[in-house]
Amino acid sequence: MTSDLSQIGFLLFVSALVAMLTRRWAMPYTVGLVLAGMGLYFLHISIKWQLSKELIFSVFLPPLVFEAALFIGWREFKKDLPVVLLLATVGVIVAAAVTAAGMRYALAWTGAARSYSAC
Repeated sequence: MTSDLSQIGFLLFVSALVAMLTRRWAMPYTVGLVLAGMGLYFLHISIKWQLSKELIFSVFLPPLVFEAALFIGWREFKKDLPVVLLLATVGVIVAAAVTAAGMRYALAWTGAARSYSAC
């Protein structure tokens, strides 16, 4: 494993192998990826990448979310739709309000409106 290109090729091979095995064994793909990562760790195979927030959010998370959305059943989605809509609307509003109140009262932040009023 000398270059980044060979490491990417190796990881793509491992992920394709995991995809085939999890489909054959009727196991979720994400569980297979976790087990494969644990196997690579115990075999002392190291990948020279720095794990960062940008790498997780831009490389790893979108395919996992897309795969989960692609294979969800319509009946399951219809059954969970009220909870999803409630959390996507009311849940986000409540979380934003709690965060704003915490920033205002716990940390004594005054907000952005006052900093622009002097201009």
